[in-house]
Amino acid sequence: MRLFTIGFFVSLVISGLQAEVQAQVARQDTLKELMRQIEILTEEIEKQKLGDVAVEEETEQRRFGLGPAASRVYFKKETGVSLAGYGEVVYENFSAKRDDGTEASAKDRIDFLRNIMYLGYRFNDRLFFNSEIEIEHALVGGGAPGALAIEFGYVDALLTDAWAVRAGMMLIPVGLVNEYHEPPTFATALRTETERYIIPTTWRGNGAGLMYTGANGLNLKLFVVEGMRAEGYSATGIRGGRQKGAKATVENFAFTGRAEYSGIRGVQLGASWYLGNSAQGLAAADGSNTGFFTAIYSVHGIYTRSGLDIRGLYARATVSDAALLNQTLGRSAVDAIPSVGQGYYVTASYNIMPWFNAMTQAELRPFVHYEKLNPALELPVGFTGAPSQERTNMIAGLIFKPISLVVFKAEYMNRNNPAGTATNQFNLAVNYMF
Repeated sequence: MRLFTIGFFVSLVISGLQAEVQAQVARQDTLKELMRQIEILTEEIEKQKLGDVAVEEETEQRRFGLGPAASRVYFKKETGVSLAGYGEVVYENFSAKRDDGTEASAKDRIDFLRNIMYLGYRFNDRLFFNSEIEIEHALVGGGAPGALAIEFGYVDALLTDAWAVRAGMMLIPVGLVNEYHEPPTFATALRTETERYIIPTTWRGNGAGLMYTGANGLNLKLFVVEGMRAEGYSATGIRGGRQKGAKATVENFAFTGRAEYSGIRGVQLGASWYLGNSAQGLAAADGSNTGFFTAIYSVHGIYTRSGLDIRGLYARATVSDAALLNQTLGRSAVDAIPSVGQGYYVTASYNIMPWFNAMTQAELRPFVHYEKLNPALELPVGFTGAPSQERTNMIAGLIFKPISLVVFKAEYMNRNNPAGTATNQFNLAVNYMF
């Protein structure tokens, strides 16, 4: 009987302890759930404080050929505003002498070249607004060299998973840099000269068109946009013919497009074009109805794998009836608008950081860049042009990325031209995007 009493008492104690343990576990679970709900509520409050501008986690994904920052709105998970951007500060130190030994006139300078804000809005799963607001050279107004501009602002309507319509002011999809121009994404401190003088980057225009994104790696763009304006062309090429979407004259539209294939790992191959008359109401001196047809063609390729990045581009720009255009505009023999401009470049870089630390995400990339261009490759009969239009640029440099969104660059640029008037320079740059 005594043993029974003791056993019964022990059983009660054990049962009581078990009940207390279960109660403690239940209280802990309740506390954990309460903390989880508080955390969710806190996040929601923070989003409200930001006015729904809070964006999703950092991503380097791209969409429709744009850079990672410009693509941010497409990866936003909920309806609302997206915010991204990039910037670049560049220091240029010029040699005191030109190649021919004469004194160089270029002065050293440092420039907050660009600060960009991408402002987008996701209306729903199918409709997106995207825009780029640019401040150049740090200051705007008051006679300062700065500029404030809308680089693009358009609405995308996703018809299916593969097809989309774009309408508004857009980047012309020609070349490598014009659409994909965030400075952490390319090696050199400055944009290549081929994509400034043969392809007039940054180049934008009002228009509309179709985009196709295939599951097999094939991507297409076909747009109708405002044509260029031949009256703005110069001896250095067609760059001055951009209308930039500002009260653009559209007596002549143009057709532009891009075809790209990236179905092979680490490989991207593409071709792009721009075709259209550029008279925009300009009456030819001989009374003809010529439109001063302008054509730009470009092919490019990128190979990125195992730390190696190689990219190259070839571009050619032509202006028909260039002799008549020069006659119409009253150009002299030495400041004539060329009929053909051409350029190409190859850039190669390699990440050597794994040699020192295989675990880090930082990158250290030596690079080389070779470029040859001539905006006045061919001139119409009777026009001689300037002797220094042909040039070759050779750049060697170093890129350091502590993280993929912040980049420091140092490079030496050796310039050459037939006239011997080229000036070499050393560049430093700080780039960022978010």
